[in-house]
Amino acid sequence: MNTHYLVSITIGPVQSLIGAARRTRDLWCGSWLLAEVAKAAALSLHQQQNNCLIFPYFENPSQALLPNNHPQDNDANIANVLRAELSFNTEQELTAVLEKAKLAALQRMSDLANEAKNLIQNKLPLHENLWQLQLNDILEVSYAWVANSQNNYAQSSIKISKAMAARKATRNFLPAATSANGEGFGIPKSSLDGARESVINLKHSDREKGRYQSILRRIGLADKEELDVLGLTKRLAGDAEQFTAYSRIAADAWLETLSSDELFQLNEAYEGLVVLDLATRVQGNKAAYANFPYDGQLLFESRLSNLMASKGLVDEDLFALKKLHAVLHSIAKHKGHPIPYAVILQADGDRMGVLLSKATTSQQSRDVSKALHGFASQVRSLVRSVRGHAIYSGGDDVLALVPLNRAIECANLLANEFVKAMSLVSAQLGVEPKDRASLSVGIAVGHILQPLGRLRQRASHAENLAKSSDIQSPQNDLWPLQTTRNALGITVGVRSGSELDWRCNWAEQASDISQYQATNCVGFQYLTIWNDAYTNKEISSKFGYEIREVGKRLPKQIFENKSLHKGVQISELNRQLALARTSKGEKFSDSIKKALVTRANEMGLEALGNELVVARWLSAKTASDLGGLE
Repeated sequence: MNTHYLVSITIGPVQSLIGAARRTRDLWCGSWLLAEVAKAAALSLHQQQNNCLIFPYFENPSQALLPNNHPQDNDANIANVLRAELSFNTEQELTAVLEKAKLAALQRMSDLANEAKNLIQNKLPLHENLWQLQLNDILEVSYAWVANSQNNYAQSSIKISKAMAARKATRNFLPAATSANGEGFGIPKSSLDGARESVINLKHSDREKGRYQSILRRIGLADKEELDVLGLTKRLAGDAEQFTAYSRIAADAWLETLSSDELFQLNEAYEGLVVLDLATRVQGNKAAYANFPYDGQLLFESRLSNLMASKGLVDEDLFALKKLHAVLHSIAKHKGHPIPYAVILQADGDRMGVLLSKATTSQQSRDVSKALHGFASQVRSLVRSVRGHAIYSGGDDVLALVPLNRAIECANLLANEFVKAMSLVSAQLGVEPKDRASLSVGIAVGHILQPLGRLRQRASHAENLAKSSDIQSPQNDLWPLQTTRNALGITVGVRSGSELDWRCNWAEQASDISQYQATNCVGFQYLTIWNDAYTNKEISSKFGYEIREVGKRLPKQIFENKSLHKGVQISELNRQLALARTSKGEKFSDSIKKALVTRANEMGLEALGNELVVARWLSAKTASDLGGLE
């Protein structure tokens, strides 16, 4: 007699596959690699028993789960946690199927890594023994199961979660080489995470030799950088032109301001650099960046100057770089320079545990899985509509790169789409409106030259800021009480080292903003007002900083009397408004003044100043828009 089993498979470690990254390509490819190996395991389960999968959900898994060496623009990613319902006579039969799924994941990773290796075979010396040793140790695939003999899915679901947690706590890993006899002893560690030894068997003094220059450029190997098997695979696997560089996202708003003639000159100069392996093309995201289909790194003066001063360049390289420099100099006279900042957006569903706990049958869990897949399938097109590129879209998790001036619009689109996607299944499972799934979105602003690891940390901080009130509130005690989750969190990180937080809850009740259309989120509404005002040059670049400093300088005694506090702050604001002028030398409009006074009365000058500074950053299209404040 067959026994029904609920099984779960997790694939990791996520940190080394996705989190360990120094270049945008590492982040892109790591997310894709994780999805590919998860697809392989899921396909193996499906081929054993049709319709067994609960997570992930696909209408046609036989087709959707096939391996694909070229990341697709509309693909929803597969999460690293799989769940299925299987029936077998014995546990031995079950474990054999789970082992086969595990081996399918390991084989997929091995295939992708070896395809990457073939691209550098005989072009770059490698530590062959280390390569194979590490290849067998990249993935951690764990599985667990519980018998669902009583056909009690809800109880089995709780048990499988506990069983998987216990299994993951028992880790398998190879020991480090601690003696001269150990494989890899004395070899430098990978620069991505320091976990494994480098497999590049080339001295730093030899890397400047001409015969290695082309392949090192293709890998994007920085000076003194080392890479293990996974690191090299991230740099070489898949189709490099599908991945959009952070620098291209940062330059997008500026590129949109250029004329067709200026774009033609820029494209012509940059194409010459691609031919010489000094730059790369960008063809993915459904050709969203066709007006300038390149990585964009050399559009920024510091990057271009550093490359021109580097060793190993020949006359042909220098000629092409100088040509680009001349074109940029000519364009800058009229259009300025691109802003070297962009946004990493990170979002995650709220109260998903409540929703999943309401599923008392496997079909109800599939309904939740189907709704999540529906949302994930829309993410890439939504992000593309605001000129961004989604890196990861799996279930309720989103990671994307977005231009500064479209970030808050992107956050709003994603939050609305998530609520829409989950509303029907939430109602069907009887989830109370106050407990229904929502999306918390974190927006992290960062410079193109800041380490990618730091940018990712900032994005995680922004998401945590949105989800929780445990992080110190960026507002003062005049700010209305906010609830956790269902929120937008923004962290602006300036390259000089300072950071600024801002947060609003999507469900916050709007106050009276008679001159503007009210929404359910007064904070978001005001941020949009300021954003538009900066875009239209209706507020000076420094105004937010000025009133923030006024708020900070008010005597302590005033803060102890809230009524007096508000009165003094409004008086100070009115005084500043009487003096303030736009970049055109004009006074602020009456509608802007009214909005500023209303907002200051709600939150105080210091918090209003912070809000204006955030809006100033998120409206910028060119470096000059920041008014030298970066």
